[in-house]
Amino acid sequence: MFSELTGMQLLYLAQRLVPVILLGLFWSWESWAAFKPYDRQIRYRHAFHNLLLAVLNAVFIGLLFGAAVEFMSQWSQEHDWGLLHQLPLGATGKTILAVILLDAWMYCWHWLNHRVPFFWRFHRMHHSDPHMDVSTATRFHWGELTFSTLFRLLLIPLLGLQSWQLILYGMLVFLSTQFHHANISIGKADHILRWLFVTPDMHKIHHSRLHQEFNSNYSTVFSCWDRLARTYQMRSQLETIDFGLPEFDNPDRQTLLGMWKTPFCAPVRLPNPQHRKRPPE
Repeated sequence: MFSELTGMQLLYLAQRLVPVILLGLFWSWESWAAFKPYDRQIRYRHAFHNLLLAVLNAVFIGLLFGAAVEFMSQWSQEHDWGLLHQLPLGATGKTILAVILLDAWMYCWHWLNHRVPFFWRFHRMHHSDPHMDVSTATRFHWGELTFSTLFRLLLIPLLGLQSWQLILYGMLVFLSTQFHHANISIGKADHILRWLFVTPDMHKIHHSRLHQEFNSNYSTVFSCWDRLARTYQMRSQLETIDFGLPEFDNPDRQTLLGMWKTPFCAPVRLPNPQHRKRPPE
């Protein structure tokens, strides 16, 4: 059956299967050796809300922008627009450069989401998750995804990106984000791996409640951007990190409707946040 499919058809198939397979693998890893265990019922309810949000987002963004992304990519290729079309590189060289440039842009976009108040109103929904696990990698507001896709539509002709390069980088992002959001630890190997890639220990810092920590470690795939921009930060005793945002401790903020409303309402701090059920240290 697979022999009858074209390269692009196989890539589109992988685009749909890879996130599901990775989700299952990291969910199983968390179940077997969680870095920070918490109540199973809370875990299932938490994952259900995050994954339902992700499915709705995928449908919404796909319907709204799917054809536009493909059109911009084809137009750029037909008219030789963009940086990559002007460089004397082969297909492999252009693909490697495309991945590097996209990842650099993802760093900039993430930084903007933290530094520009308007964008932060949408992005803070991702950070308001009090139980960081693999499902958190899918927890983004449709507003943030809309703005992200609009900027990417401008980036396609500017860089001369092809649709298959976007799909390839997208799968790399799925692998990286599900890996570094997962409720896991790879022990001493993390110290070595994070010289090149974003790791679970590195990204745990980014989801800390401490202001100076969640405003660091913005990289998505390659960790070098944080080192170059001097936004890299690590600390010992990662077990003591408390995830989420205290102003969104109210359980109503963690429902599907509550997450959707996050950018459009003033945050409310519970009178006594200590009463919120937290995963055991």
